[in-house]
Amino acid sequence: MATTAERYDALLRWVEDDGGSLNPAVEIYHDETTKGSFRVKDSCSIGVDEIIVTLPLSKSLSYLNAIDGHPDFASSSTPNGLKREDGIYFPTEFLKKTPPHVVGRFFLMQEYILGPKSKWWTYIRTLPQPEHMSNILPAMWPSDDIEFLRGTNAFDAIHDIKSTLKKEYKQAMKLLPESYHLEYTRPLYHWAYSIFTSRSFRPSLIIPAGTSLSLPCELDDFSVLLPLYDIGNHSPLAKIAWTTDEQTQVCTLRSRQTYSAGEQVFNNYGMKTNVELLLGYGFILPEHESLHNDYVHIKTKADPDAGDLAATHVVSLRPMGHQSSFVGRSRLLSADSMSCLPCFSHIQDTLIAALYETITRGAEETSDTSLNDIMRGDIPGEVLRKIIDSLGSKLSIDLEDIEVNEPEYEAVNRNQQLALRYREQCRKVLENALRSLLAGDG
Repeated sequence: MATTAERYDALLRWVEDDGGSLNPAVEIYHDETTKGSFRVKDSCSIGVDEIIVTLPLSKSLSYLNAIDGHPDFASSSTPNGLKREDGIYFPTEFLKKTPPHVVGRFFLMQEYILGPKSKWWTYIRTLPQPEHMSNILPAMWPSDDIEFLRGTNAFDAIHDIKSTLKKEYKQAMKLLPESYHLEYTRPLYHWAYSIFTSRSFRPSLIIPAGTSLSLPCELDDFSVLLPLYDIGNHSPLAKIAWTTDEQTQVCTLRSRQTYSAGEQVFNNYGMKTNVELLLGYGFILPEHESLHNDYVHIKTKADPDAGDLAATHVVSLRPMGHQSSFVGRSRLLSADSMSCLPCFSHIQDTLIAALYETITRGAEETSDTSLNDIMRGDIPGEVLRKIIDSLGSKLSIDLEDIEVNEPEYEAVNRNQQLALRYREQCRKVLENALRSLLAGDG
């Protein structure tokens, strides 16, 4: 059986065969902490604007590969180099009635089932395998491990994810012949979901814009796996650039900062809070003096369809305007909101604005009130009192949920330890926000 290092070496050669590359000063490094990552080799360095990875789009894997060359999708063109070679297609009804992101997962399942016969096998065997699925993402954890998250917003999100996956798989399998049912199992679908969720990229950031003109769906209705490109770990402070040359169909990961020998070279997945990183990638960023990533997401309405955390507001461990609240500052509707009442300092301005709108709905002379007026407290005292009371009530309820659902036994594995770290940070977020509310109220 090939070692991890041998599989990564084979992956690099496979990418290079089509003209891709890894910066010669960078190596693929693997340990139990970072798993696979990019690291600067000894006696080497990376300068500003250096290319880390180049990858031909012919090596990417997505929904596009499932429809490319299909006789019933003849009008759909894909980037040069994504052409199918095996002629193995899912049934037309399945491709047309199944959401593109689900089709992409089934295509990954198909390539896994093909094994060494798959064009992507060299890549697939470097991925976490289905038998290790319980350690990939919280939605795949054993129920005992998920229980350690009870009382946090991650716990509710996990149940939403599991419910969605169940529906997606059931509907998709109805559209496939009986011959598919033995190999295309629910656990394998969960694996494909985990791989796409934790490693894929948004097509509009990678695939040339002209491609979308001939697709049977919106470009971002699915996501794209990029072998080798996806090895870089996340840092919200990493300065990087993703570009794709429309002529050569090669995408490039470029560093906008310097790295010294032995340092890890990071990618940047975007402004994601710890709960988003936990659910989507299976890790959280630790709290440091210079950076924290701890936020609790708050919904303003009980909307059963609003399962996406991106549609919520956040409450921050430290004031939103603090230099360490990197993600928090990026989510403020107005930079002026950093100069707000102390009692609002830990709260995203959109949440304050939503509460103000709810409380004053139907009242006269409120339409001229600006967001800055609201955040500075230049509003009627009665309205300000109601906003503070509403926030205090909601945050207190969320804090009580965490406290009353404290795990009954000690953590005995990595998943449970991670859950405990996450819930402790949620507790600190809510306590700090409540403390600032009470201080401002006093």
